[in-house]
Amino acid sequence: MLFGKKPGYDPDYDLKLEESLAKNEYPEEKLAAARAAEHTSLCAQVCTPEVWAKYKDIVSSGPAKWTLARAINTGVMYPDSFVGCHAGDRESYDDFRDFFYPVIEKYHTGFSMEKGSPLQGAPSERMDPSRITVDLCDSAKEKIASTRIRVARNLSMFPLNPGGSRESREEVANLMAKVYARIPLDSDLAGEFYLHTKISDTERQALIDDHFLFRGKDRMQAASGYHEHWPHGRGVYLNKAKTFINWVNEGDHLRIISMEMGGDVKAVFERLSAGAKAIEEGVKAITGVDEVFMMHPKFGAVTCCPSNIGTGMRGSVHIMVPKLIETIGFEAIDRLCRERNCQARGTTGEHSEVLDRIDVSNWRRIGLPEYELVEDMIRCANFLAGEEDKI
Repeated sequence: MLFGKKPGYDPDYDLKLEESLAKNEYPEEKLAAARAAEHTSLCAQVCTPEVWAKYKDIVSSGPAKWTLARAINTGVMYPDSFVGCHAGDRESYDDFRDFFYPVIEKYHTGFSMEKGSPLQGAPSERMDPSRITVDLCDSAKEKIASTRIRVARNLSMFPLNPGGSRESREEVANLMAKVYARIPLDSDLAGEFYLHTKISDTERQALIDDHFLFRGKDRMQAASGYHEHWPHGRGVYLNKAKTFINWVNEGDHLRIISMEMGGDVKAVFERLSAGAKAIEEGVKAITGVDEVFMMHPKFGAVTCCPSNIGTGMRGSVHIMVPKLIETIGFEAIDRLCRERNCQARGTTGEHSEVLDRIDVSNWRRIGLPEYELVEDMIRCANFLAGEEDKI
């Protein structure tokens, strides 16, 4: 028994292929039903019988030896998934291009895989806080309760986690432990790395109470293979102030997070930039690998889910707009945010209840540098604060 994990198959963590996919057969009935439903996953829209026939016997040329059956398992098992597919290695995106390319273009509206629009410039330029030219207005600053900006990154020397193993996950965690040990003790980024398999009950409860511990048990992530071999190779890194957090092998290899109370967006972004740079330099120094983070020539950063490719960045603020929520409702607020390249989520995140505040974050992920996506969020927060003040 480990963290409540039961002997034998555990649906909260272990991978289970849908019955047809396990036989490498097209799940016609389930995909047809998904396409007929009000909410249709991108997986169901794109994985036609023709696409399936083209790729059903193909394996990816990368280390995961990924298959289309594995790629679409989430969308077939759970048709209410919005995207419903995952890559097992970098090569999957190109090896199954007639499937993944349309999914990417449908999710990232306006982006073309044919033309491509990869990130330009060095990471230090794309994540340079001094390049942000838009400031929060005073009204928005007063209304913002907290700020959180994160990027998803995968290390180029390993398969993506859905196509990985217990050993590959543990190798990622061991490498990151060495990287974190290189951070100078007097740095604002200095802290401690907590491995799921080694923390005490007291430490575990403290991380849970502070909402820093990720615990799996997401049905769609389990269907993708994210939770396989749980909890081995998983960990959380926290700096002393708990404003710089890294999730290791939660889904992607790294979820690099900078956060703090209040609305100092530039300070949060500056910390994120410094942290990502420290990680990149640390991995490079230890491994000698030049390209540390997994990148694709057409869209930028490679992630397990097509929704995060490009920058892998979500910058968000919790902004207090109780009168606006009461007057026009959450769905109308979300439409206003979408018009401004952002999205609204519930008070405590996606699919959560809406109380007195909403989570506003950038919607675009691809083809633009990270600092411009932060500007999207700032402009949207300024707009919502102005609308709240009118009521």
